[in-house]
Amino acid sequence: MSLSKVEQLIDVYSKYVAIIEVPNLKSKIGAFGTFKVKNGKPYIFIDTDQPEIDKRVILTEEFMHFLHSVGMILDKDNLNQRKQELQARNLTYKAVVSIDDLLRCYLMGLETPYDVASEIDLPEEFLKNAIDYFKTQYSKPFEYKGYVVIFSDTVNFYKNSIVKSV
Repeated sequence: MSLSKVEQLIDVYSKYVAIIEVPNLKSKIGAFGTFKVKNGKPYIFIDTDQPEIDKRVILTEEFMHFLHSVGMILDKDNLNQRKQELQARNLTYKAVVSIDDLLRCYLMGLETPYDVASEIDLPEEFLKNAIDYFKTQYSKPFEYKGYVVIFSDTVNFYKNSIVKSV
């Protein structure tokens, strides 16, 4: 029996941080997941009641906080704390959505965000946000595995037919 993507993440992440699932976490703290250090030990708390595809994103983002954040991030009006939230989210996009995944979906003929998100097992809104983030990172077309990749309102792949001479 193979592990789900969330179980695989828990298997890897739990080597570095304790992961605890809590019922109704959102109603208790206002979030579906949180990272906290208590008595020098790192913990990730995640809402038990979330669907698997949401848990994957939440767990990855909280792990990114473990790797990159400093101090408590509770004050959304604090510029430094907002920057740390944004950094963790951007790292999550990179960790969860790969160009390989997007290319595979293109080659399968998948065109809508719903179809692509379903294929790579992610929430559709998260995928759309990831593509928006990638547009800021890849403002110019680039070559990837024989395709020219262009991030615009969508992701476009074009077979690179340019013959390079040696």
